Amino acid sequence: MNYIKKNISLIFIIGLALLCFFLYFINSSGYPFVDTDETKFVCIAKDMLNYRDWLNIKLNGNIIYYIPPLFFWIINLSCMLFGKINTEIVRLPVSIITLLSVIFLYFGVQKILTKIYALIISLIMATCLGIVVLSRLATIDIFYVFFTMMTILLSYLAIFSKNENYSYRYWMAIYIFAGLSVLSAGLFGALTSFIAIILMHIFSGNLKEIFKPKNILPGLFLFMIIVIPWHIYMYCTHGNIFIKEYLQSYNFIKYSSLKNSLIVIGLFLLGFSPWVFSFLWILGRKFKDIISSVIAYFKDNSQDKLKEKWKKLSLSEKFVSLNTIVFFTSLIFAIFYGAKYTYLILFLIFPSSCISGYFWWEYLIKKQHDKSIFFATIIPNLILIICSITGLFGHNILNKWLFQGLNHLLIPLVIIFFVIPVISIFAVLLKSRLTAFMANLILMISLSLVITPGIFNFITINSGENDLISFAQGANEDNAALSAFIPSEKYSIMYYYDKPVKFYDNKNIDLLRKYLADNPYTYVIVEIKDMWDIDNNNIKYLLLDAGKRYSLIQYLPQNQIIKEDTQEPEVIVY
Repeated sequence: MNYIKKNISLIFIIGLALLCFFLYFINSSGYPFVDTDETKFVCIAKDMLNYRDWLNIKLNGNIIYYIPPLFFWIINLSCMLFGKINTEIVRLPVSIITLLSVIFLYFGVQKILTKIYALIISLIMATCLGIVVLSRLATIDIFYVFFTMMTILLSYLAIFSKNENYSYRYWMAIYIFAGLSVLSAGLFGALTSFIAIILMHIFSGNLKEIFKPKNILPGLFLFMIIVIPWHIYMYCTHGNIFIKEYLQSYNFIKYSSLKNSLIVIGLFLLGFSPWVFSFLWILGRKFKDIISSVIAYFKDNSQDKLKEKWKKLSLSEKFVSLNTIVFFTSLIFAIFYGAKYTYLILFLIFPSSCISGYFWWEYLIKKQHDKSIFFATIIPNLILIICSITGLFGHNILNKWLFQGLNHLLIPLVIIFFVIPVISIFAVLLKSRLTAFMANLILMISLSLVITPGIFNFITINSGENDLISFAQGANEDNAALSAFIPSEKYSIMYYYDKPVKFYDNKNIDLLRKYLADNPYTYVIVEIKDMWDIDNNNIKYLLLDAGKRYSLIQYLPQNQIIKEDTQEPEVIVY
């Protein structure tokens, strides 16, 4: 017992590491690259590795000016260490960074509050749907969350630190991680965190701390050392076009639109599952108190008065207040720019976990918020139970297409969405608080182990990505040129085909006719729904392969006649 007390932090860290292993690492190679940003980023990393050009970000032979290189350096480091490039090796750095995010979150919070409180927050963040899903994809989002989270977390430590030497070290680390964030995800990496840091210091009455020469001068120097070299190289190499393209991607004037803002909120609510209901329920009940408290707090806004009010708050109140500032600052950025920048939405999970963790800590330790947790548990779990029961009769009630490719997951889904919610409901009814909390963890572990690879494979099959992979690999084997007449550039073709791919407007039938005649040996990918227009326009082609959504065709000369096989089939008598 004494050993456990002395080594409780080590036990918690080992437990978190094991949890993360099940959530992020297992089955990470069980599905191909998903043709969204993942395949795009992997294509860039592949070109960087093949051409040994570590500074210019290239995709399909074209330079992209607005994406910084740090993510691709780390991905290629993983590939060089293992001597090859595949799904497991490329996704490994993302899984490791997610694991480090959870571990460092625990370390940071336990320095401010208690170890139990830090563990609860880390468990909540680790098991959020958005974190689990994106930790399994080789995208830039998790890297942004990690570096920006570290910037904010170190700011918390600097605010709470009473040791000048420690405070100075925290400030140096803040600037270092801010620089790495910019080198990973661009200007938002520093802008969001620096605005949040300024607001936090205004709230705590310590605004002068930011502008102390001993903090800001060496800090900015470290920040510039990290950020400036790549930007200077790009400007010297490409001139004003780099500045124009780079800044244009961060349009600080254009608002995303109400529709996109609603999508942002919806994506956050989905990404913060299964903890989102408790977060919304408690936040909704406390919203009036929060607004009135903020107004009263800033009624006298001089820094001296704010500092006095700050001192009167408890540690937990201070911590929740700072996270509330970070949450709403980040939410404004995410809403303003819409769903284009997924990492801005994903970052909201960090402050939300810290806020939710406070109320779950009070529920578990202080036995408070029974009513809030009751309703926040009953409602979503009843929805899951209804979905599981409906799933058993899905072939009669729902569109059969919904289950096409997911039949093998139907029974596991029904079990997970029925058994675990039933346990969770009974736990809150019987006030078994730890069981109610653990049910959410078990739910996410089950989904990660059983469902995630199947869902990703379902996406790749029904989106036609498997067709594109097959066509690209076939063109490589035949050493044939490859082009695509499809609505948008598909990065799967770029990754699995060893040469640059030409993309054309799939609605321009005359262009397709001319292109086939001018390039008789080129393999051409078209959408199956376009085949009707192709046939109606009397375009002669040879069908090489047909998939779920796409076909592979080649030019058929007018004088070439394909004879129909009129021979009677051989009758075999047994």
